[in-house]
Amino acid sequence: MKRSALDGSQQTNFIYLLPGLLLYTAFVFGPIVAALGLSLTSWDGLTMPRWVGFGNYADLFSDSRFYIALRNNAELMIFYCVLPLVLGITLAACVWNLKQREQLALRTFLFLPYIMPTAVLGIIWAWLYNPAFGPFNQFLRAVGLGRFALPWLGDFNFVLPAVGIVATWYFFGFCMVIFLTGIQRIDPSLFDAAKVDGASARKTFFWITLPLLLPEIRVVLLLTVIASIKSFDLIFTMTRGGPANATLVPNIYMYQLGFELNRFGAAAAIAIVGALLTFAINYAIHRLVGSRSKGMA
Repeated sequence: MKRSALDGSQQTNFIYLLPGLLLYTAFVFGPIVAALGLSLTSWDGLTMPRWVGFGNYADLFSDSRFYIALRNNAELMIFYCVLPLVLGITLAACVWNLKQREQLALRTFLFLPYIMPTAVLGIIWAWLYNPAFGPFNQFLRAVGLGRFALPWLGDFNFVLPAVGIVATWYFFGFCMVIFLTGIQRIDPSLFDAAKVDGASARKTFFWITLPLLLPEIRVVLLLTVIASIKSFDLIFTMTRGGPANATLVPNIYMYQLGFELNRFGAAAAIAIVGALLTFAINYAIHRLVGSRSKGMA
């Protein structure tokens, strides 16, 4: 019998892993270690770094702007995670009952925003929201609702939801496609049995479809939580964190500290805190939703 190239010793097989391991170290693990080391120093990008230990972290957790950024990020999670999940799973359940051609057309149309760069979407939506010539306000004035025409990205009360709606619009089609894929793997005999038993569409959804989609729900939550915590380009192109910190998030604050104030050590500290926060939330999701999905298997 002809032996495979992978039938050798562990030392020999390690050679095949070495290229990927080197790339991972150079572009992922190495920058993480470098950022961790940089967060323990005070560095302006020009002079030699000065060791300050955990001074950057102490300053960060006594900085009111950092807590404003965290609060805004928590509110944006509703638009990045909760609304796309609810809309995506609802639309998936509705689209699933359509004919294949209509289902394919809707799936393609609603997924289109997700393939566009978010920086480009931010520029487009900033134009749509423009208070002077933006289509939204122009339409409101045309139908006699001019009193509702607002400077959407300049209003302290509406700017965060205005940016969040763009994120929801960006993600809900992606979530729908994930859930449609999950529905396809469910045994059709379960739906047939529910129909024979006289179960309504609502009961079928809540008692069969939703519990069996827990693995997909976990994937969607993990991806959208990561996207919400690392959100930058959409907000940067639309508001740059304004007005008056109303849309400030940790990554925007990190950019301001690093590239506008030359406080690279403090900016690296925000990056490390953001990474730890991402790991903590994703671990909680994995434990909470992952354990339930295994119980359903």
